Amino acid sequence: MHHAIQRTLFSATILAGALAGSAMAQAPDAGCALPSDPNGIPAALDAAITGPADKDRACMKALLIPEARMIIVSLGTDGVPSYTLLTLDDWIARTKARGHALLQEEQLKFHVERNGNIAHLWSSYALHSDGKQAARGINSIQAIREAAGWRVVGIMLQAETATAPLPKEYLP
Repeated sequence: MHHAIQRTLFSATILAGALAGSAMAQAPDAGCALPSDPNGIPAALDAAITGPADKDRACMKALLIPEARMIIVSLGTDGVPSYTLLTLDDWIARTKARGHALLQEEQLKFHVERNGNIAHLWSSYALHSDGKQAARGINSIQAIREAAGWRVVGIMLQAETATAPLPKEYLP
């Protein structure tokens, strides 16, 4: 195993342990356990996002590698696509700014492509804020398998719009 991967795993484990208030040997506590199979990533992601917007994000930090990026693709009023690139800390700060709003994310339908220790998930999602649908769209998720389980390397997402609705095949 490469030293950088060991350091990354070790740092994530220590961080998750410190945030959860418990000492851990290898993996986060049961509430933040990494998926043993890429099919478990959507449920882990939903669990890490769902809850008060300002909740502790130890599970999100455990699930995503420290260098992970979230890319939000959107359309301008002129119809031209653009993107916003966020680090995990950027995403946490943006989400925390929503205060006590109760978020609920649900991966509606997903498909996994896997080869050995890499996987790509194409997933439709719905995000609710205080019980009202705030967004629905597609997550393109890349993941790698590490000793403790599967971790997300990056998420590119695009919310549906009037001109780009969710295709029927991505609805439950």
